[in-house]
Amino acid sequence: MTQIICSIGEDDFPAIAAEALCKLTSFELATIVVHYREARSSLIFDNFATSESDLGLQNYVSRTYRLNPALERFVKPGAVRASDYKAIPAPDRHIQPYIQKTLEEELGFLTVGWPAGMEEIGLYFEALGGIVEFCVYRERARTPAPAQTLHALHSLCEPVAAAFSRHDALTHSAAPLAGLSSREGQVAGLMLQGCTSEAIALRLEISCHTVKDHRKQIFQKLRISSLAELFALSRRPAPQPPRWGGVATPQ
Repeated sequence: MTQIICSIGEDDFPAIAAEALCKLTSFELATIVVHYREARSSLIFDNFATSESDLGLQNYVSRTYRLNPALERFVKPGAVRASDYKAIPAPDRHIQPYIQKTLEEELGFLTVGWPAGMEEIGLYFEALGGIVEFCVYRERARTPAPAQTLHALHSLCEPVAAAFSRHDALTHSAAPLAGLSSREGQVAGLMLQGCTSEAIALRLEISCHTVKDHRKQIFQKLRISSLAELFALSRRPAPQPPRWGGVATPQ
């Protein structure tokens, strides 16, 4: 978990998080998908190496995720095995061409293009403006991963979700405040934390007069006139869903 926390705000945060969970579970592959309520799902990371897998990832992210029972029954964050569901879906005609029914797979079906014979454990939590599906995979063995592995992954759900939320806050708040000097950025950050001018002066060891000068410059550069506008600007959502890697969702 330390590795994940230390990478918050870095461009390779998803890759480092995936590597950490793979190491914890002794699984080799990982995907991170965000499912939005009012937008297309987005694949933000995968380490599948083959071009054939790209088709499976695209089909899942754009269509067959609707058949994922873990998403359909999502109530609270946690870790689940795909094999715990054993559900053969009844897909509508729009999804039917993208699945292959087979009892040899954990869910009773396989997304077209998805690697066959995989064992899957998923971590599901709310972050990044939707439900994050953070799954690890390995070639299915005679003996599945022990219960201790699932319990260890489940215990990390809350801190992993917090790390993703913090990473999202850092990467999305940086853009609206771009153009500020280093000191102005510090002052703006403390203002967003609710600090008064006096508290900021004490924290940064500068005078209240200097703090007020910085506030004035911040407002001028950002073309705002109040603290409320600064809060609104820092919380402005990105124009597109977050995406750090993998394949784009087909239109």
